[in-house]
Amino acid sequence: MRNLHQYTIVLLLVAGSVVAQAQSLRGKWRGMDGNVPNIELTVEQNAGQATGSAVFYMLKKGLDDSAPHIEGHAAGPMENLNYQPEKLSFDMHRRDGSLVSFRVELIDANHAKLFRTSDPADAPGFDLARTE
Repeated sequence: MRNLHQYTIVLLLVAGSVVAQAQSLRGKWRGMDGNVPNIELTVEQNAGQATGSAVFYMLKKGLDDSAPHIEGHAAGPMENLNYQPEKLSFDMHRRDGSLVSFRVELIDANHAKLFRTSDPADAPGFDLARTE
């Protein structure tokens, strides 16, 4: 009986850590426009320090209003990253050197929203889904 009790405690601890991981923004996230990615985020946490990177895809539709396709992308590290398990904010430099700021809010274990901090409070944001 004692072994069953110990097994149950270990199982609960493992399950709790899996739930805690799932309720965090750590991991890889992707936003899609139809079947084409428009945003990819990677958020890691090592030794209490959060780091991340982002890829923003530049999409273009054809003159015939066809499905969008990737025309190019901008990628780089997240700067001034302020990480909390259910939300984060970060800055990125554009190609012209200007700075743009974003925030990400966790919706549930596998969904989040990305917002530009310069957008109005009622902006819809970009839907993100966990990929890893």
